Amino acid sequence: MGKNKKKLSLALAGGAASIIAVAPAIGQQYPTQVPAQVASGQQLTAPQVLGQQPQVPGQQSAGQQSSDQQSSGQQSSGDLTTLQQTPGQQASAQLIQNPVVRQLAQNPARRLARPGLLQTGVGRGPSVTLDYLSTFRYDDNLRLTDPSLGSTTRWENILGLGVVNQTPNSTLTFDLSGLFRIYDEPVLGSDTEFVDPFTRFSYQRDSANSQFGAALEYRETDLNFSRSLTDINLDGIIDSSDITTSAGIRTATFGNLDWQTGINDPLGFQFGYFHRERDYRDTTDPNLFNNRTDNFSVAALMRYSPVLQGNVRLSYEEFKAEDTVQTDRNTTTLSTGVSYDVSSVTTVNADIGIRQVDETFRALNTNSVTEDYVALFTWSKALPDGTANAVLDHTFGVNGSRTSATVGRSYQRANGSLDFNVGLTEGPFGETTWIGDLGLLYSLNTSQFAARLQRRVGTSTQSRETRQTLAYLAYDYFINPISAVSFSLDFADQEDEGPGAANPRQRANFTAAYTRAITNDWAMSFGYQHQFDDQGGTTASGNSVYFTLGRQFTLKP
Repeated sequence: MGKNKKKLSLALAGGAASIIAVAPAIGQQYPTQVPAQVASGQQLTAPQVLGQQPQVPGQQSAGQQSSDQQSSGQQSSGDLTTLQQTPGQQASAQLIQNPVVRQLAQNPARRLARPGLLQTGVGRGPSVTLDYLSTFRYDDNLRLTDPSLGSTTRWENILGLGVVNQTPNSTLTFDLSGLFRIYDEPVLGSDTEFVDPFTRFSYQRDSANSQFGAALEYRETDLNFSRSLTDINLDGIIDSSDITTSAGIRTATFGNLDWQTGINDPLGFQFGYFHRERDYRDTTDPNLFNNRTDNFSVAALMRYSPVLQGNVRLSYEEFKAEDTVQTDRNTTTLSTGVSYDVSSVTTVNADIGIRQVDETFRALNTNSVTEDYVALFTWSKALPDGTANAVLDHTFGVNGSRTSATVGRSYQRANGSLDFNVGLTEGPFGETTWIGDLGLLYSLNTSQFAARLQRRVGTSTQSRETRQTLAYLAYDYFINPISAVSFSLDFADQEDEGPGAANPRQRANFTAAYTRAITNDWAMSFGYQHQFDDQGGTTASGNSVYFTLGRQFTLKP
């Protein structure tokens, strides 16, 4: 028993920061990956606990690049700031934090005693886990209307299967989950349903001179019950459906293929394909329309010397939307650039190219073709306590050109980290606004604190230049080796630039939760959540309480 209690203590110390507001009802999602140190019994730092490593803007991971490209004024997944990776690689890395997978990671039993789903790098061979999550929840204004349409009670049961198979040079993952709900809701009435199916397959293989990656994902979300603010812009695209409170069903499909060869040769090649699609049904919101994106890319990578590399890249992207004007948009980008290691700690990159946007409105029988140059310059330097960087870029999209400049710095400490990236961007309509990203992670013996502030501007799915501000605060206090209390605040603000209505929208969620291990295998959590919504001056709020019971079963090994 003592050994098991020690395991609980170590896992809680390393995982409670990810329990932040553990509300395992639909719409509460948190980082997926509990690091390998949990399984090995090592103490975790705050960045590891939260499932993220502090990154310096301009040197982000693939997924963060996909998201942050809009923060720096980028307008499509083919922009120059992400030339080192295809859109598929960017989105694939970002979607590792998929909200459905993170929802399973809310399992109190997993948070207190076991490593997380989709964990890689722990041992070799196959591993299979099964998660069960049962939540009873009461909401006094689930639809966030003023006045409230009535209260909602629901009992939700989630079953999720996770498979990971690792060899020395490859990783295969497969995830499958679904939800059974019994509910009593003022508009829909009383009913039972099987909803929110989710499945994801990914495969990565590395060899001495090549890399191959593939991923495929399918997910349905019942928007009637989804009020999350923690799964915004997972694919890096600003989309009003991310903060909607409308009814209906959203189906999201994602897929990518990436292959790179000649990694160690003077001449190498990279090929990529990326697919993103969102479909809606049973909704009356005009901003929720079916849309899909397909991106094809090819690159030649020239290694002139150990410190000098060049590239030539061509990408073609198709965007189709069933909006009011029936948009078809084809974007072609051709670019070339160099990367030079000035010293062992300093690197500069310069890229320049041309982009053409061919847009057709089928409903109006009109067509326009525009083009402009795109360019990027970056400087980065490794420092004893972190890194520093500067970025200057000029991009072009359907609404015109955008120029952005940012500087950034990161600091690493034994008990946490601080990173920031701040600058200005000028858009196609002449607006100049600040952009940036500020992150703080701090860990003590009995508590942990995390904060993130992000301001980005980019072209939304609705083809509008949109400013978006996201903020996140979280605090965890470890009561003892088997229990913790957590507090979190999520905030989102969106507003359109340029001619026409600004369509301002603000939403915020505050959550307080208590989590405790019941046995070595079962754990529970209960908590309170307050939600706020302000849409064009019309405000509404709601309160909810919940109780969750969860367990994770290890089927193999």
